[in-house]
Amino acid sequence: MDPMDDEYLWDRTGPVDADVARLEGLLAPLASRPAVALPRLGVPRLPASPSPVPWRTWLAAAALVLVSLGVSLLAPVAPPTSGDPWRVARVEGTPTIAAAPLARHSAVRPGRWIETDAGSTAVMFVGTIGRLEVAPSSRLRVVTAGPGDHRAELVRGTIEAQIWAPPGQFVIETPSATAVDLGCAYTLTIDEHGVGLITVQGGWVGFEHQGREAFIPAGATGRTWPGRGPGTPTYTDASAALREAVDAIDLAPSEEAQAAPLAVILRDARPQDALTLWHLIDRVSPRHAAAVVDRLHVLVPMPEGVTRDGVLAGNRAMRDAWWTALGLGSADWWRTWRQRWNPGE
Repeated sequence: MDPMDDEYLWDRTGPVDADVARLEGLLAPLASRPAVALPRLGVPRLPASPSPVPWRTWLAAAALVLVSLGVSLLAPVAPPTSGDPWRVARVEGTPTIAAAPLARHSAVRPGRWIETDAGSTAVMFVGTIGRLEVAPSSRLRVVTAGPGDHRAELVRGTIEAQIWAPPGQFVIETPSATAVDLGCAYTLTIDEHGVGLITVQGGWVGFEHQGREAFIPAGATGRTWPGRGPGTPTYTDASAALREAVDAIDLAPSEEAQAAPLAVILRDARPQDALTLWHLIDRVSPRHAAAVVDRLHVLVPMPEGVTRDGVLAGNRAMRDAWWTALGLGSADWWRTWRQRWNPGE
């Protein structure tokens, strides 16, 4: 059966596949029957049988069905030609696929754009590894769809992603950064200027653009800026002053403009805001970086083998070891999957 034309599996319309029909015939004896009333204690009340069937007969019949089913499932079948296809289903209004109205649901081939207007929403099934809820006024497309290799592009709007695959199998490209899913749930919004905002509800996400990185764990949020890449992540319960100061540093046009917002961050940072300070080491000018390292050391002392001079010099192994000390997982995950999605680096 062509995965793009499997309407029969969805709602029993369209052409019947021979293998599917044969499997249905084998499973027909196991079809549901009208429910039998159960007593209050939950013990099954079996209907009377004038001629009980010996248990050995039932066992033999069950074995025959299982053997037949196994043969059917092990029989050679033609490999799918479209990898691990996505599907999209209408939820409200009239979303479009390749500019055509989406009546109910459809397979999505790589390269096709999915769009929702102000009054429509949709849900996309990412092969067998997750789903995306597409909010109104959104535009995205599937880039690749294959086992272990799912990539989409969001240029406008909001998606809510729930991915249950192993890390690194799902990637979202945006105008300002690439988001690599590391087994999680998150909300991603891209505004009309290409500015992105991601909030992670579970697991964590890696953001990357031209070597600039951001690690965003559950409970945290982060922006991406066109021409700059990932911003500095903060926890959603951080003080409003700290979060505003982080945005100011990310957009500061000069070293001097970083001084005032940095003072706010160093003053308000809590132990959990070590997440923000760790990222700021690379975000501020070298002149300000020493103050960030010193404050981070107060909140989370440097682990053995990590030195102030080494961190300030950009020693990646030391910085990764300090990240591990934050208790947010190992940076090795990110290094592994970043290399996979950027094989030329």
